[in-house]
Amino acid sequence: MKKSYLFAGLLLGAMLPTVALCTPNVTGEWSGTLQMDGENDAKPAYSIFNQDGNKLSGSVGPSESEQDSFEGGKVDGDKLTFEVPQGPNGEGSIHVEMQVKGDQMTGRATWSGPPPHSGSGKISLKRVVEK
Repeated sequence: MKKSYLFAGLLLGAMLPTVALCTPNVTGEWSGTLQMDGENDAKPAYSIFNQDGNKLSGSVGPSESEQDSFEGGKVDGDKLTFEVPQGPNGEGSIHVEMQVKGDQMTGRATWSGPPPHSGSGKISLKRVVEK
């Protein structure tokens, strides 16, 4: 009987690091591009994420100094989802879904708001490495 408990304990211990690896920590700064659907030129994209377990907050924008904040985002395994309020009264939003692979993430952003402020595009980001 003790051997079966020992085996179960060893199996559980071996599985815990695997579970931890499935949920990457995205806290930090990320830089890359936003390619709007129907446009040829990619625009710069910069994100600052704060992850606490499966909760995500932070800010996004075209540069480190030009950012729009968000809260209430979620991390589910290697997937991130969050909404960024837009407009002076929050009348619009940007819905973002990303997938993390190591120090890179890709995904889509969809804008909704009063016309002409709607659209979508592909986002590609890489973790900013401290120098």
